[in-house]
Amino acid sequence: MTTFLSRGPSADDHIDDLVARGYDVRVVNASASGTDKTAVLREFAFALALPDWFGHNWDALLDALRDLDNAEGRPIALVWDHVRALREADRHTYADVIEILDQVESERDDLRVTVIAR
Repeated sequence: MTTFLSRGPSADDHIDDLVARGYDVRVVNASASGTDKTAVLREFAFALALPDWFGHNWDALLDALRDLDNAEGRPIALVWDHVRALREADRHTYADVIEILDQVESERDDLRVTVIAR
């Protein structure tokens, strides 16, 4: 189940806790590239070092997250951070990403998702 947090120290504490619990924490910063679908897909590709075949569309994101690998064998904590601006500017894109993250998280036992609205 996806964890939703708002701004504040609890968000940083949550990330620190994931690291302390042994998760391979991967942070995707929603505000790094802009507030639309293209920017979101670009940031996921960059932050997660997605493979060359990544097609910068929702189906490709879903497939890439399904295949997201951790060579260290630790569970992955995917943190989608700084989503407030995107949520306010493009609710449809925000909802699409949440749906994809929820789907992947429900399919994978080794993946935990956190969404932080700050």
